Amino acid sequence: HLLRVVPVIGILTDKKAFKPTPNPAEVDEVFDAPLEIFIKDKNRTEEEREWMGEKYLLHFFEYETEKEKRKYIIWGLTAGVLIRAASLVYQQPPAFLEQNPKFKFPKIVDRNTVM
Repeated sequence: HLLRVVPVIGILTDKKAFKPTPNPAEVDEVFDAPLEIFIKDKNRTEEEREWMGEKYLLHFFEYETEKEKRKYIIWGLTAGVLIRAASLVYQQPPAFLEQNPKFKFPKIVDRNTVM
């Protein structure tokens, strides 16, 4: 599935005016979570996985909203993007080992040849 994801981060000046239209096949629900939870080792679990012969850690973050007391699990690619975003914003590495897979991308010799 060698997919490429380009995260886009923005600042909302009027949060109530923001009306997201997520793809229901990709997104169960839209909610807020504090960015700093993604560099802390609290409410986080991990599973070791293997992909294309490379071991990596899949992270799971449990988050409960303050008002509604709704519980969410943020995991996988979403968690990975948020770990990286939080590390950049707070200028510090996460308090846990990330261990991302070492992707082996095909070598492109020219636009018609892939090795």
